[in-house]
Amino acid sequence: MMFSVQAFVENTLHDQLSTLAYFHYGQTLQLLQARLNAFDQTLAISDSTIMVVITLAQAAELTRDFAAVANHVKGLKKIVSLRGGVRALNTHNNMQVKVCRCVSSSVYKIHTCTLVFPKDNAENVARADLAYALLSGHRPCLLGESLSWDCFIANSGLIQCKHEPHDANIRAFADTAMDARLHNALRDLHAFSCLSNLAYQTTRKLSPETYNEVMISILYRLTHLSFKSDPLQEAMRSGLLAFSSAIFMQRQFMERPYDHLLNVYSDSLSRLRKATDIDIPVPIVLWLTMLSHVVNHEDSSDEEWRKVWLDEAISHTGIDSWSQTREMLKSVMWVDFIHDRLGKKAFESAILRLGKAPRIDD
Repeated sequence: MMFSVQAFVENTLHDQLSTLAYFHYGQTLQLLQARLNAFDQTLAISDSTIMVVITLAQAAELTRDFAAVANHVKGLKKIVSLRGGVRALNTHNNMQVKVCRCVSSSVYKIHTCTLVFPKDNAENVARADLAYALLSGHRPCLLGESLSWDCFIANSGLIQCKHEPHDANIRAFADTAMDARLHNALRDLHAFSCLSNLAYQTTRKLSPETYNEVMISILYRLTHLSFKSDPLQEAMRSGLLAFSSAIFMQRQFMERPYDHLLNVYSDSLSRLRKATDIDIPVPIVLWLTMLSHVVNHEDSSDEEWRKVWLDEAISHTGIDSWSQTREMLKSVMWVDFIHDRLGKKAFESAILRLGKAPRIDD
């Protein structure tokens, strides 16, 4: 605990660790090694030991020591295996989610609506596994064999939403052009986005269980998929992954934590842009191009082709106001309180490049 706090504070203030932090790090490793070498293995695979490994992984991520992150995740996988797998972890304290997710904020704020999630081992197990997958581009270590590709909430009746007149066109495209597993992930993310917007509008709280289970289901499916030979599928997969990581795996304490993912998304969009034989509905093109500006807004290179493609997409929609643009984006997926600020900025910049004046109707 002393090491993790010291590492977080010093990395935030000075972007480096002091002698004191390294002292606590050494002490933590000694205590962990003593547990792992103990004759009684009960303590070695206990919840508290899992939390020690997760803490070390978090600190390594802070300092961008990704080799150390990989080692800690491998150790975590071994402990979880000795415990009987992720599904065998205690469910009353959300141990599963912690192992699979790691490091992500346990408080999800929606302005006046705050969603608080339990700070327990199950959640961190999930976070650790997924964080490493997003950082490195490798598949997660856990849940691969027991993964379900079915929709998790889209067919549950939790939310009913309509986005006319775009629904039919998007559904027809997804049914015929998208991989079924990818389509199900899209449907779940769409449903969760609508649910999040409703929670914000009504100042209600989303269930922690719903949030955590949706996060695990969607992120594990997307990180286990790969379509390197198919520009459309890979652009959609990496776009959905970039979208969901911004919701579920925020890192306010790190600048550009998922550079690898953003590079994959940018590369896949570039390949899709060059694939002239693919006919994509305007709302999806608008969403793909707008999302690239939202999740990659700090990219200093700011490739010209991304601006041109966004300008073309907005021009093809025939709309000239942010409220109309946002409604079209919502027909795919969009969370107002997360994406609006950067999305509106990108829209207004595009309108100016097109030589138009945005209609103010918000």
